[in-house]
Amino acid sequence: MDLYAVIHREIESRSERAIPFARYMELALYHPVYGYYMSDKPKVGKDGDFFTSASVHPVFGETLADVVADMWRISQMQAPVLVEIGGGTGRQCCNILDRLQQEAPDLYQAMKVILIETSPYHRKLQEEALIAHHVPKHWYSSLAEAADQQTIEGVILSNEWLDAFPVHIVEKSARGWQEVWVSSQESGFGEEKGAVTPALAAFLKEQDWKLPNGMRIEINLGMEQAARDVARLLNRGFVVTIDYGDRQEDLYHPSRKNGTLMCYYRHQAHDNPFAHPGEEDITAHVNFSAWGDFGEREGLKEIAYLRQDKFLIRSGLLHKAVAHQDRDPFTSVAMKRNRAIQQLIDPAGLGGRFRVMVQSKAIENHTGLRFLEEVWR
Repeated sequence: MDLYAVIHREIESRSERAIPFARYMELALYHPVYGYYMSDKPKVGKDGDFFTSASVHPVFGETLADVVADMWRISQMQAPVLVEIGGGTGRQCCNILDRLQQEAPDLYQAMKVILIETSPYHRKLQEEALIAHHVPKHWYSSLAEAADQQTIEGVILSNEWLDAFPVHIVEKSARGWQEVWVSSQESGFGEEKGAVTPALAAFLKEQDWKLPNGMRIEINLGMEQAARDVARLLNRGFVVTIDYGDRQEDLYHPSRKNGTLMCYYRHQAHDNPFAHPGEEDITAHVNFSAWGDFGEREGLKEIAYLRQDKFLIRSGLLHKAVAHQDRDPFTSVAMKRNRAIQQLIDPAGLGGRFRVMVQSKAIENHTGLRFLEEVWR
């Protein structure tokens, strides 16, 4: 048995002889044995399939640590908690803890860490990455599991989490919306258009989108429950969500008539999700309008929405550049650090593609958060 056989068997078991694309994506990424994220293979970095901001350089985590420390201080938390969702290798969390230990030892001594990680492989990597940090740490396999067991005061942080949710794909036609389904074909799997599934139909009925015929979009229905679980877990504090995406008006613009679904395989980007099921990342841009709206319903107040470059600059990233007289770019630690800073704020790269949304709950005074300063001038 392999992933092809698992998916094929599920397709054949249905009367439609097809499954919604969202189900195909769920199996390809999260099947407990054969799913991409569940497999024991590198995903991030030069040996994986893609890079993240956290994998570029520790300076990214250092800047996030400063943001987290500011949040804890202005809200006067006595026993602050850092929650990281989908932390992958654990490198980002380790970099944050390194910085807090050095620059905010009072907070470091009082804090605890909760990690939400579905993949046993990634949990093992996280345990290894964080072994030197002796702050209390606890792992949960899902956000819902964590929210069922406790509430916290602190910061819930995610970096490239929502983009990995399975998405439904729909296309507008003269007859209305049609959903993309996946069927078995001679070459493996392929798509066909069919009826919209009930939950998706109910969601589409609530929307007032004026989109042209032929327009294809992805819809992440799982974000609504995710926002509900975040709000259940967070009694008081902040939510920091970093991902690539846009507000709805930009995300569902006619210039993106083919949608945003992309695949990453050995650092090559392509748009065929049937090429390497279980062996590659499949992802879609995040609808930050929906994420903000779902959060608002659950008591999460949006206080900032910025491009990553603006967020990092306002949070002090440029002050972390190092003056030097080095000449060899291959051996110079300072030059490597400074190049990483440029890469993180490059408007044509990571700095321009990624967005940061910050939400708060049960906190009225946000004075002292540096990323808000220019917003309020």
